[in-house]
Amino acid sequence: MTIEPILKEVPFFSRLSDDVLKKLAGMGQTITMKENQVVYQEGDESESMFVILNGRVKIYKVDEQGYDLELTQMDAGDFFGELALLDSRPRSATVVCLTPCEFFIINQIAFMGLLLGSRAKLVYGVFADLTGKIRDTTEAYFKEELAKQMLQAEMKIERHRSLAQMVAGVAHELNTPLGIVNTAVDMIAKRVQSDALAAPLSGDKAAQAILADMQEAAHLASRNISRAHNLVQNFKKISVNQLTAVKETVDLTVLVQDILELFKINARQANLTIEVIDHLPEGNKVWIGYPGYLTQVLTNLLFNIEKYAYPDGNGGIIEIELSMAPERDPAHFMLTVQDYGRGIAPENLSQIFTPFFTTGRRQGGTGLGLAIVHNIVTDALKGKITVESDLNVGTTFTVIFPQIVAHDKESGR
Repeated sequence: MTIEPILKEVPFFSRLSDDVLKKLAGMGQTITMKENQVVYQEGDESESMFVILNGRVKIYKVDEQGYDLELTQMDAGDFFGELALLDSRPRSATVVCLTPCEFFIINQIAFMGLLLGSRAKLVYGVFADLTGKIRDTTEAYFKEELAKQMLQAEMKIERHRSLAQMVAGVAHELNTPLGIVNTAVDMIAKRVQSDALAAPLSGDKAAQAILADMQEAAHLASRNISRAHNLVQNFKKISVNQLTAVKETVDLTVLVQDILELFKINARQANLTIEVIDHLPEGNKVWIGYPGYLTQVLTNLLFNIEKYAYPDGNGGIIEIELSMAPERDPAHFMLTVQDYGRGIAPENLSQIFTPFFTTGRRQGGTGLGLAIVHNIVTDALKGKITVESDLNVGTTFTVIFPQIVAHDKESGR
């Protein structure tokens, strides 16, 4: 393979003459690596730049919680590790092969020798290209920080919007028990006004029947008042948690059931069947964290499924699975939310957590729901969220978060 034409297409080397490119090609070497093989790791010594001749790589950093944070993916014609040509600081990220790869490698000593033997114009051009890339990276960083600030502001609005949805649902649900209570009270009122009450009750079958009706109505009223009371209590508990970032010790299974109790109104109207699969060991269900934040995560995922996975109102199945995350130290919980609906198109899958990205603008989508979910999981719950999806097969969201959420010094949580 002739390396020079490929190097000519690399912006970093585009200013080099054909003669210099030929020298550069002779100074470097070509290597191959297998799929999943690590090119270099964050913190390794740096001395070489890599040009991808064939294949695809992923570049990522490991965050404070030990999770992989993907920065980008690169294909043939792209390059990485170029700062190693100018300094010898440790690598700032990890690179791994997603497919079998072939690289052209040029080391620092050879490159510096090439520059020192070249004209000043050429040296200036190389440094100009490098400066441009650094400037682009800096601008991207500031845009990302601005998006985070906007997301924080929108989170407050979205939290109240979600609460308003639940308030409307609960108000609708209360109509049924209160309507039954009203019927029972009305029945009692009519019976009390009955002429039959004027007659002696003893031995009077009509009076006994009236009394039986009154007792039945009273029982019916009491049962439905209790139902309304429990519903309101659950709503108060969930909604207060959602509005306040209070760290609590809770039973995770009970918390999830309480959240689903509030969503059951929407589930019934959308013909959704929600199944909870609890694999948590007995005695290991306690979570020390923020119930309000987890409530917002789960309700947003469920609302998203209702709107996009089963949009026609025909409904479907949602499976929620609770288990311990494997090979995690300290211990982590794993919450899986799976549907069997429309699925997400492959070209959209990598963008669903991006603020303001939505395919449902006509349906009133803001592109903030899943961005907020991602922000809460990674920031407030110190966890990780991933998604897998196939068109017309379904989507699975997996949330992994610590059994004991660490204290956040900056926010005071």
